[in-house]
Amino acid sequence: MKRKLLAISIGALFASAAHAQTSITLYGIADGDVRFDHTNIGTLKSIGSGGESGTRWGLRGTEDLGNGLKANFNFEQGVDLSDNSVTQGNVTPTTPNSPVSSTGSRLFSRTATVGLSSTQFGEVRIGRAYTPFYVLWSAVDPGGAGFVAGAQNYAVGNTSRYDNAIYYDSPKFYGVQLSGAYRFGESTTSNPATGSTKEGGNSYIGVLTYAAGPILAGYSYFVTRNATDNNKTRTQFGGAVYDFKFAKLHGLYFRTENDTNVKVVSYGAGITVPIQAFTIFGQGARIDNRFYSGNNSITQNNDTVFYGAGVSYAFSKRTDLYVSWARDKNKQNAVSVLQDASNNGLFTTGTATSNVTPGFDPYSYQFGIRHRF
Repeated sequence: MKRKLLAISIGALFASAAHAQTSITLYGIADGDVRFDHTNIGTLKSIGSGGESGTRWGLRGTEDLGNGLKANFNFEQGVDLSDNSVTQGNVTPTTPNSPVSSTGSRLFSRTATVGLSSTQFGEVRIGRAYTPFYVLWSAVDPGGAGFVAGAQNYAVGNTSRYDNAIYYDSPKFYGVQLSGAYRFGESTTSNPATGSTKEGGNSYIGVLTYAAGPILAGYSYFVTRNATDNNKTRTQFGGAVYDFKFAKLHGLYFRTENDTNVKVVSYGAGITVPIQAFTIFGQGARIDNRFYSGNNSITQNNDTVFYGAGVSYAFSKRTDLYVSWARDKNKQNAVSVLQDASNNGLFTTGTATSNVTPGFDPYSYQFGIRHRF
């Protein structure tokens, strides 16, 4: 009898250990480039960090809780290779154009989340992470939200990350997935803390995605309430990719408007062509800025045309070289600058518009190497 009890106890112990298996992964990206930016003050030369993908290191872990339920966490820190400073570190909402190398008060500045997931209900996370809006459009961007030729240069209304948020991704059903996020209006990088009873600073996002066979398509809608005056900004995005195997065709559409009579619409198209170890891509887009008076007539029209191209060469699955080029054609009083995956280049002085005057047409090109581990 005692032997049976001992055997049962040992079996239960091993069963418990099997259910509580934990895996922790160290991962990261080292991405450095040489960049040249033609501006109204001359050609700016710089060493960049994160031209194709933001340089980072991170830890992700999963514990198997049994019955398909898992506990997950993800901590990810951005690093600037050019001076070893902390990126995404500045949490002061009054300085949105701080240089990418500004050292702030964040630890694990890119991502910090914890949550639960299962094959039945999907995944829930809380903390700081990419918004579902950003995840969708970067997936259909020919540049993958990187390079100076990426769609971040015309992704109007984009919010890449939420602080103080809860996230949800549903299971996929016949290729369809629903994702969403809700940000609470406490102190964030974009809004100061407020005691507003109207939930100033809160924001919510919904995304519907279809991915099956050669098609990836999705639609996103999100609303942000200003922390100080409670005015709302509403942003929509629709995008798709069709994979012909020999080439991919991309289409993107953004629309954002607020309660102060500002409307910005952008739309672009691109192509990606794989040739052995090379990947070549290009895209063009138009940004229509509209400022309306009380009778709904246009008071200003500051439009921009964007186009860019790039090529990468894969030495292996982990390491690639890249070259990218892009140009903005700013009409009338438009001021538009060029960004890469980490907002380098024109932002090196701390204020983007100090290097580009209204109507000036900036262009940028970069040469870089990316290694993933």
